[in-house]
Amino acid sequence: MPKVILIMLCMAMVGCAQQQQQESFQLANLLYSQEPQTVLKQLQKSEPSERSSAQFHLNIGMVYLLSGHFHDAIDILTLAKREMAVLEAASVSENFAAATISETLRNYSGYPTDKVMVHTMLAFSYLFNNDIDGARVEVLQADVAMKKLANRQELLGQLASAHLLSAVIYEMLDEQSNALISYKFAADIIKQRGYALPLGLKKSLLRMSFKIGDQAQYNQYRKQFANLALPTENSKSRIFAFYFDGIVSHKIQKSLMVPVDDGEQVIRISVPSYPVKNYPLKRANLVLKEQQANTELVEDVEGIVRDDLSDDYPSILLMTTARALSKYKLVDTSNDVEPLLGLIVNMATLLTEIADLRSWNTLPSNIQFTYLETNENGVSVQNNGDAIKVVPIEKGSQNILLINGLSNSVFHYQQ
Repeated sequence: MPKVILIMLCMAMVGCAQQQQQESFQLANLLYSQEPQTVLKQLQKSEPSERSSAQFHLNIGMVYLLSGHFHDAIDILTLAKREMAVLEAASVSENFAAATISETLRNYSGYPTDKVMVHTMLAFSYLFNNDIDGARVEVLQADVAMKKLANRQELLGQLASAHLLSAVIYEMLDEQSNALISYKFAADIIKQRGYALPLGLKKSLLRMSFKIGDQAQYNQYRKQFANLALPTENSKSRIFAFYFDGIVSHKIQKSLMVPVDDGEQVIRISVPSYPVKNYPLKRANLVLKEQQANTELVEDVEGIVRDDLSDDYPSILLMTTARALSKYKLVDTSNDVEPLLGLIVNMATLLTEIADLRSWNTLPSNIQFTYLETNENGVSVQNNGDAIKVVPIEKGSQNILLINGLSNSVFHYQQ
């Protein structure tokens, strides 16, 4: 009975995986009530299993970024990026364990959103670590990752926020044609996902088509955005503001118990799901003396992680079915040897049947953006109704702000 011995040994491993999933949820939820720096200290005490190493490094890398530890964020997120690349081709032994015992015995190799978003978060980390060239490398890699994923399904792994950050970095580096192309990619994805173009993105499309002298494109945007002021050559400071709102939902488990063989054994089926979306959108407000702007939705992260799970469902159902058949045969064989042994093995198969709920669960619930031009020497930022924070702006400078709805920090890159 080697399979019986194996499944008993794996009960402890599956139980450990379930406990780590719950700890991951609890630590992410703490971001709503405690500063990222406090959550970071607790995350640093965690000891993830080797199979969840990439997920752990994505989560702790994100909290390093939110805490302002940009150099550490670069190191850890780079490690997660490499781990996901190595694990992209799953091993035969992992698939066997997933198909016979538990989905959680497979390495976490990341969803399409993870594989693009890791470059975006690395690019932010490089920017606030005053390395815009490093940020440019990451947005180029994000573009490659999105093109690779686009071969599978039109919008799978396609992130408007990644293209938008690319465009801003290209614009700051005076690569105007690349900037316009990336702004257009961001706008196309936002339209395909069915939500309104942010005002800041409309201004960017108009501004960049004006700067590169593409008259046909410029006239098209003038007609399309007829209520916007026309761009001009000026020396005003430019402010590109990104807002991370909330924390993305955790997966939940849905289980079904099915009696078979006239109740002689019970099969349990467990699959991951997401709860109903009920997160209320919050915004940041940027105020100058004569103008103000609210951040607007660019990426509904809640929606795209659900798309990732839907894309993975055929594989999950295949593994779930294979596992149910394997466990049924194991219990049936054990019953033939000894009914008490069959009962014990049946209990073990039920306890090891848990859904894989792992995900990058410290990502923001959504990402927003706005754009302003000014001659003033400071912009006031009000984050979700909290106290106003004034960010100094040098005359004629270009600025990227990252506002986080979970803390009072406003990260600022200026050149």
